[in-house]
Amino acid sequence: MLSKKSLASRILIFAMAFLGAGTAFGARQDVITKMKMFLARDSVYPGETFKAALRLSIGPDWHINANPVNDDFLIPTTLEFRADGNFKVVNTIYPPPLPARFEFSESEVFVYAESALIGVLFKAGDKVLPGTYKLKGALSYQACNDSSCLPPEALSVEFEVKVVDFETPTRAVNAEIFSRIRFDK
Repeated sequence: MLSKKSLASRILIFAMAFLGAGTAFGARQDVITKMKMFLARDSVYPGETFKAALRLSIGPDWHINANPVNDDFLIPTTLEFRADGNFKVVNTIYPPPLPARFEFSESEVFVYAESALIGVLFKAGDKVLPGTYKLKGALSYQACNDSSCLPPEALSVEFEVKVVDFETPTRAVNAEIFSRIRFDK
């Protein structure tokens, strides 16, 4: 039988652990600190295949699982866009993973840390009319620190694409971003 002092100590330890868990879950806002979409052209034509990229900044002391993962129990980072009659995803290009070792894993795991740049190849529909369109999707990921992982999370991703007629000139933009993604894989 536990003494009152021993019982009180265990309750205090449990409460501290519970409150600590609350703090860890509150820190989830600091995992992905910035997210920004980029396009490789200032506008696109109907029927054109075009490049987009999502740049992530990952907070200090955090990493997210790569895609693909190298363990069946890990949840990969994914970037998906809703099906839309005007645009479709042709391919998603994930960055090369960083192999790392952590307290919670017996072997190396593949992760992204500090930043990640995910490329997406889209195709505009042949009959899409000139105008500005919002493309909506979600970034799903599981964040971990050196000793534990948080539950998986999804963040909304939204950006605009301007479609122009064939007489309107377009120009390349964000060359420094797109030079770092291998769309030819």
